[in-house]
Amino acid sequence: MRHILKLPAIGLLLVCQVSVAQMPNGKSSLLPKEETFNFADTARYFEKTTELGLALGTMRYNGDLSNDRLSNTTGLKPAAGIFLRRHLCPILAMRGNLLFGKIAAKDVDYTDNDWRQQRKYAFETRVTELSIQAEWDIFGKKRFRRVDTTVYELDRYRQIAQVNKFKSMLAPYLFAGGGFVFSKAEAVFDQTYLEGTSLLPKAVEDLRIGGKSQNEPTLALGAGLNLDLSRTWMIGLELGARTAFSDYFDGISLSGNPDKPDWYWFAGLNIAVRLGKKDKDGDGIADKQDKCPEIPGFGRSQGCPDADHDGIADRDDECPHRHGVVSLGGCPIKDVDNDSIPDVDDECPTLPGLVQFKGCPDTDSDGIEDRKDSCATMAGLPQFNGCPDTDGDGIEDRKDACPTEKGPLEYYYGCPVRDTDGDGVEDKLDACLLVAGKAEFKGCPDTDNDGVEDALDLCPTIVGPKDNKGCPVVEKKDREKLELAVKAVKFQTGKAVLKPESSKILTDIANILTKYPYYGLSMDGHTDSAGNDKSNQILSEKRALACLDFLVKKGIDKGRLKSAGFGETRPVADNKTASGRTKNRRVEFNLFLMEKK
Repeated sequence: MRHILKLPAIGLLLVCQVSVAQMPNGKSSLLPKEETFNFADTARYFEKTTELGLALGTMRYNGDLSNDRLSNTTGLKPAAGIFLRRHLCPILAMRGNLLFGKIAAKDVDYTDNDWRQQRKYAFETRVTELSIQAEWDIFGKKRFRRVDTTVYELDRYRQIAQVNKFKSMLAPYLFAGGGFVFSKAEAVFDQTYLEGTSLLPKAVEDLRIGGKSQNEPTLALGAGLNLDLSRTWMIGLELGARTAFSDYFDGISLSGNPDKPDWYWFAGLNIAVRLGKKDKDGDGIADKQDKCPEIPGFGRSQGCPDADHDGIADRDDECPHRHGVVSLGGCPIKDVDNDSIPDVDDECPTLPGLVQFKGCPDTDSDGIEDRKDSCATMAGLPQFNGCPDTDGDGIEDRKDACPTEKGPLEYYYGCPVRDTDGDGVEDKLDACLLVAGKAEFKGCPDTDNDGVEDALDLCPTIVGPKDNKGCPVVEKKDREKLELAVKAVKFQTGKAVLKPESSKILTDIANILTKYPYYGLSMDGHTDSAGNDKSNQILSEKRALACLDFLVKKGIDKGRLKSAGFGETRPVADNKTASGRTKNRRVEFNLFLMEKK
């Protein structure tokens, strides 16, 4: 409910703002520019905004006993009241009313109605109304903002001031409001007429209820017309209707017309006086405080005109049309650059500047005067003599390789630390810039996490010890088979043809190579010392190659295999004995880690 009640107040405020905003600005061009000096703020919207008034008129009742013809004046009764009106803006005012009157009616006054003559109902009641209403002054802007001009001489100058010139005019208005009405009806019924009818119990009930004091809310609507007689006095006519949302104004309801509430009219003459101090020149300064009561002026100069607005009345101002100071009789202090700092105190008298820099400028507005600013046209910081640090990294832009990106000075010259592969190792220290790695390997990866970086790991995807270049160690049983192969691989005497019993051990070797794909195999052929050296060399090479061919046929990539022959040059036993020569005729099988391509 509180929010609903705020709405009318907000509406009234908006109406006033719109009204004031639409008022004329009061500027005039009656005189040449070199002779005319306008005082725009000497015009006042209201000289006197509060009115106290008296209302005299009549009340007319409408209800169960009334004659609906307005031409019938039988029911008119005297009324009077007082009111206080306050203008919120030129077109809107609020008015408080205290109204006293009487309303009455009786059937016998209506001679053209037989049943009324027989019924003989009558009533009389005093009415007290306490209300508040809003008034829309239709021509309020013209009435209260009638701007005029007055021209006066000052030495060799003609000056013009704007004032409110009073002019009487008719001012129609509409009003709406509400309040409370207090009454106590005294109704009279003809007992003879009611005897034996169904109206009797209703009339008895009306006497019981209607005879009590009635305190009801009221709604008022109407219109009026005011006429200003002078700046102080005004008169007006007003007509308005009131309803109290009650059917007991006249003390009659049930025995009359209970479906039709009672109401009443008030018509009257208003006379009001405007409250306020006398202001002959209309400048808003009361004559008692106005040292120039005939010429509009300003409060700062005690009601006297002040053409240059320097607070010194024109009559005391040696330079009335130039803003000056008291110490120089109203004349201005010399200020060549017009920065409001006198030349005697201005260290840069030809350049507009600031007070804190003794009149010297700060072009880039960074709080450092231009004389001490190494970058006078760019806002900067004191620690850099006025030069900027756009990215705020503590390195001035002139020395920053990346002025819009934060970064340290050391190593990067103001550019940000970057980590392209996101491995936590900054690019400058990252040996593998585009591949995420580990700090201990300078940013290079160790895919199988075996502690050997991929660049040195011959088996980067398989875990192996560091001393084996990151590859798994060949199992003992597999190494034993390779050692056994030296004795188990047999050839036909003097030939490079494998004996059938050699197939099993060579097949086992092929399986070992399949199991360890990152290993290669070298096969070295050897002979005893019997025979020709050259023939022995050729035979050793062919026997090693025969083993290689066997493994290739078993599906081993030839690129993983090597063969060589050493003839009789590398004996492992004494060639003078048969057992020694047998040991020297051999093929050795040696696994080796394959280097990365």
